[in-house]
Amino acid sequence: MGRPLRSDGRQTRQAILDAALDLFAENGYFGTSLREIARAVGVRESAFYNYFPGKEALFHALIAAEKESHVERLAKLLEAPAGDPRAVLEQLAAMTLDAFSAPRQQKLFRVLMSDGMRLAKEGRLNFLERMTSGSDRLQALMHRLIEAGGLRPRNPELLITEFMGPLLLWRHRQALRQAGPLLTNRTAFVREHVDHFLNGAIAPAPTAPLRRRRRTAGARRRRVPQESTRV
Repeated sequence: MGRPLRSDGRQTRQAILDAALDLFAENGYFGTSLREIARAVGVRESAFYNYFPGKEALFHALIAAEKESHVERLAKLLEAPAGDPRAVLEQLAAMTLDAFSAPRQQKLFRVLMSDGMRLAKEGRLNFLERMTSGSDRLQALMHRLIEAGGLRPRNPELLITEFMGPLLLWRHRQALRQAGPLLTNRTAFVREHVDHFLNGAIAPAPTAPLRRRRRTAGARRRRVPQESTRV
């Protein structure tokens, strides 16, 4: 990637972010140097510090930009009337999978998969905060669906955990490039996922057949013989 002609500071900063994301996704966070990022953008390494104090700050800028984009995507859905719970949840699931499929999201997720645990252990990344980003807003959505009568009264935190779990698993399978109908037919997966969430996995109890009542010997009524009276 060459340096953009007539680029201002914002363009150069964005070019650094784009190059860093590409290199992090390809070589990992720890396998990428500032010199390589600067070379990819076409600036001197010393000029890099005009935009970011270091590689860790650059990485956190990528995380922050992704988080801001995530909040913007959720805003319209979370502020809209609750309406039909099935339609709301299908829209949420479809929007989430669309976000997971975006190229920048996929690259950032590869970085977190390869180096996330080490970054967390070294205190460079709050993994719990990263995993629960937007959780409060999603819980508020579940609470609204409960108040509207669309969901049974349950803990909103548990509800959103149950709802997002299969979507996060879908994201892992996509990152691993696993084949299967869950990935190829996204619309069908969304419908089936929401249907399963609303109806659960338990099968209805079978109706017991009517049985004839059997009298046990001890429960049988005994006929008491009547004594005949003589006149």
